[in-house]
Amino acid sequence: MTGKISTGGDVDSFCTRCRLNLAHIVVAMVAGVPVRVKCRTCGSTHRFRGAPSDRPRPVRRESASPRSLRPTPASVVDAAEGPEHSYRMEDSYRPGDVIVHSVFGKGVVQKTLFRKCSILFRDRERILATANT
Repeated sequence: MTGKISTGGDVDSFCTRCRLNLAHIVVAMVAGVPVRVKCRTCGSTHRFRGAPSDRPRPVRRESASPRSLRPTPASVVDAAEGPEHSYRMEDSYRPGDVIVHSVFGKGVVQKTLFRKCSILFRDRERILATANT
């Protein structure tokens, strides 16, 4: 900002749409300070922001949350060992069995229910029909 600033005048401000420090037109002022500006490049109107280097940046903490420590379904399926069985509704399965489904691919049986079983595939857990009793 150089010289005297007034409504309708030019001022440099950070454009939130362009993500750059560009020339803006002052739309509104309070106590001699620009509060609303319009970008000369994209035409968006937003509150006045000084250069990005003038603004404090938020501090990002790199802490591991309990959610990020859980294994992903893909890692569980990739680590599964044992003979692979082709999935058939007529068959019975036990937890830990590795099955190959024609649509969902490789999966690991997590638990068995009455005539169903929960199978963890690479993308998510699914409930499929089986002959389990």
